[in-house]
Amino acid sequence: MFTGWLDSFTPFARGLFLLACLTLVLIGLHLAAPLINQVLLALFLAIMLDPLISRLEKRRVPRIISSLLVIMILLLLIVIIIMSLSAATPDLLQLSRQMPALVAERLQTLAHLPGQMGIVFTYEEMLNLIDGSAIVRFIATQLSLIPGMLSWWLMVFLMLLFMLYELPMFKTFLRAKERHSRLFTALEEGIQSVIVYAQVKTLTGLLGGLIVWAAAHLLGLKLAFLWGLLMFIFNYVPVLGSFLAAIPPVVQIFILSDTQTSLLTVGFFVVLNLFLSSVLEPLMLGRRLNLSLTVQLLSFLFWQSLLGITGAILAIPLTFLLTRVWLALRQAPDSA
Repeated sequence: MFTGWLDSFTPFARGLFLLACLTLVLIGLHLAAPLINQVLLALFLAIMLDPLISRLEKRRVPRIISSLLVIMILLLLIVIIIMSLSAATPDLLQLSRQMPALVAERLQTLAHLPGQMGIVFTYEEMLNLIDGSAIVRFIATQLSLIPGMLSWWLMVFLMLLFMLYELPMFKTFLRAKERHSRLFTALEEGIQSVIVYAQVKTLTGLLGGLIVWAAAHLLGLKLAFLWGLLMFIFNYVPVLGSFLAAIPPVVQIFILSDTQTSLLTVGFFVVLNLFLSSVLEPLMLGRRLNLSLTVQLLSFLFWQSLLGITGAILAIPLTFLLTRVWLALRQAPDSA
C-alpha cells in the first residue's frame, strides 16, 4: 500500500521524499548521539568479548560471573587511566598557558625565512596570531570532562553486562527463524571479520602507544603517558588517526626543543605510522575487510560528523557491517 502510494510520484519527487526522510533520520541520530554512542560502544565491546566469555563458559564458569569479572577488569583500567589523566592536568594547563608565548618565540627564530621574501613579523604580531585564551579555554573545557568519564563508562559497562548475558539468546532467536538465516549468516561472517580487525587495531595501537610513551619519556616530556594514550585511541580512527595523534607531541617538541629535534620527531612519527598502517596491519589483517582508502576516509568523515569521536573510532566496523546487512537483505527476496 505504501509502495503503491510512493510509486504514484515522479522519480524526482520520490527522490526528494526519500532524501527528506533520510535527512530527518540523520538529524535524529545526531541529536541522540550521546545515548547512541554508549549503546554502540557497549554493543561492539560485547561482540569483541563474546568469544572470551564463551570460552570461559565452556570451562564451566557461569556466563554472568565471567562477564562481571571481565567488566570489573575493564573498569579498573578505565579508573587507572582517568586517575593518570587527572594527575597530568596541572602540567597540561601550565603548558597551555605558556604555549602562545613559546610558539611565538620559536616562530621568531624562524622569521628570517619569510624575511627573505620581504615578509617581516615582529614578536608582538606573531603573539597576536595565536589566541592564547582560546587554547586555555579549550584545554580547560576538555579537562573538566574527565571526572564525568567514569559515570559515562559505568553506564556503558551496565549495558555491556546485559548484552553479554543475552547475546546467546539473541543468536538462538536468529538461528531459529528461517527467514533470518541469511541475515544471521551475513552478520556472523561480518562480525568475525570485525573481531579480527579490532584485535589487529588493538595490538598495533598498544604497540604504537608504548613506543610513543617510551620515546616521549626518553625525551623528558612530562605528558608522555597522555601522548601514548592518544596514539592508542586514535589508532582506531581510519586513515588520519595516527597522524592526528602525532600533532600534540610534535607541537610540544617544537616549542620546547630545537628545530633539528622537531624534524627528527616528525620523521619518527611518519616512519612509525607508515610501519603500523602500511606494513604491520596489512600483514596481520590481509584483505579481510577489503575497504578502499577512499571508502575508509568517507566513512570516517560521515560517522564522525554524525556521532563524534565514537563514530570516528567505530567508522570502519559500522560501515562494513551495515554493508553486509544491506547486501543480505537485498538478496533475501531472490532466495524466497
